[in-house]
Amino acid sequence: MPKRKPAAARVKVSPVVLAVVRPVSTRLSRIEALLLEMRSALDLQIKRTTRLQMQVDTLAISVKRRS
Repeated sequence: MPKRKPAAARVKVSPVVLAVVRPVSTRLSRIEALLLEMRSALDLQIKRTTRLQMQVDTLAISVKRRS
């Protein structure tokens, strides 16, 4: 892991300029990557929920037949 420069050696830049240093396209691509990752995680949760709902429905039908 790279070590940070001492505070005295760093260039002091105002927060506004610091926010503009990283290009907008880079920030947007990082946001897009995060959204894609969140979407894939959500898709996995939906698949699990659907499988569990199918199991519950199957059990409910089984219990109704027995009674």
